[in-house]
Amino acid sequence: MTHLRVFCLPLLLALLWCAPLAGWANTPQLPNLGDPSDTLLTPEQEYRLGRGWLRSLRGQVPLLEDPLVQDYVEHLVYRLASYSDLTEPDLAVVVVNNRDINAFAVPGGVIGLNAGLFLHADSEDEVAAVIAHEIAHVSQRHFTRRYADSQRMNYTMLAALLASMAVAIAGDAQAGMAGIATSQAAAIHSQLAYSRHHEREADRVGMQTLVNAGLDPHAMPRFFERLLRTRQYASNPPEFILSHPVTEDRVADSRSRAQALPRPRMRAAPEFQLIRARIQAGFFSDTQQALTHFRGQYEGGTSATQQAAGFGLAMSALRARDYALAERTLKQLAEQSPDQFWFRIALAEVAQHKGESQRAVELLREVLRVIPGNYAASVLLADNLIALNETTEARQLLDRLLLRRQDPQLYRLLAEVWGKEGDRARTHQARGEYLFAMGQEQRAVEQMRFALAQSDDRFALHTQIRARLRTMEQLADERF
Repeated sequence: MTHLRVFCLPLLLALLWCAPLAGWANTPQLPNLGDPSDTLLTPEQEYRLGRGWLRSLRGQVPLLEDPLVQDYVEHLVYRLASYSDLTEPDLAVVVVNNRDINAFAVPGGVIGLNAGLFLHADSEDEVAAVIAHEIAHVSQRHFTRRYADSQRMNYTMLAALLASMAVAIAGDAQAGMAGIATSQAAAIHSQLAYSRHHEREADRVGMQTLVNAGLDPHAMPRFFERLLRTRQYASNPPEFILSHPVTEDRVADSRSRAQALPRPRMRAAPEFQLIRARIQAGFFSDTQQALTHFRGQYEGGTSATQQAAGFGLAMSALRARDYALAERTLKQLAEQSPDQFWFRIALAEVAQHKGESQRAVELLREVLRVIPGNYAASVLLADNLIALNETTEARQLLDRLLLRRQDPQLYRLLAEVWGKEGDRARTHQARGEYLFAMGQEQRAVEQMRFALAQSDDRFALHTQIRARLRTMEQLADERF
């Protein structure tokens, strides 16, 4: 049975603020976040805290490195954020490669969810309800508000709790909770009422965000009801997760709120079904079982359900290296729905796996002529251009993408480009950026020092690398 694992920051903090005070002042490497009795955490401090935790998370947790899924999720998150109380959304969105139900928010605008959320949600509106709830934690600054109510903070305990949260997100919840339970189990119940207050507020604010975005507010109580049913059949879920207040009262409260809000017209969301099928195909441990599953659903029809089944079949065939089946299915889907560019991107993926990078490039350029700047097509195009040694075009494309988002995978590809071009300084620089974003900070600093040494005769680049190295060293020394 799937374990119910829904992490939200307020309960994490409910543990944190009960931590003992001993020893925190004797850790000089910790950043000065201010005295909570005098001032709140500033947005900049929240940002540093959250992005530092994100780097650590990337180093511990398997992320779903699928540019198509990532792009879909980011568009959904930013669509909701634009209708939320966030005045200037600067969010980092991560999708964890885990089949369990989970979503989380961290200070500084880090929003995360497990791929498994798509497997257990019945509609895009239900996924959006969970995301809107997490955005509400960020917009209402629940971390800072709890921080303001605390007289003093134990930073060592904060680091331990965040580290345990990362382990639990990775899927080893029992091990993650062990790090918390040793000294803080008794603190849960004394602070749970406050966390319930934050959860109710996040429900209320998130539901209004759904309405503002034209989505169904009833999706939130529907999903809560599913969480309750899941919990009933979960095999010994951790006490920390059970303490998350998804209760009958909360479901009733959210249902009552939804009744008082306008309900939009029902709308089709075929992209959700396609993404769900794509993710589902990746979670079958046996590719033949996946092929059997999707073959049983796909009959070549044109409905959203049929097209999703076909997409799942094609993705399963790609994993099974049955390229003929994958290509045949995707061509049929593309002929039926010529405006759905995901089928053409997937055809390029098949060509890439067959070693036909030139064909993949042609397909991706066709997509980008229709949808300039599409992220998934651009990343795949850069990857295939590198395989063809067309490094100048690949580098220019990656540079443009990096202006829009600091995706670690873009730095990984850029390092490959510079390596092929024989520029050692920039190769080390790009590797350093990739390693830093992935939480390997000491290795990143080492790469930047190599880059600095290799750029002695290039003043502008040398100055740029030296400044970035200094920033990396300062950030790497921070401990939260």
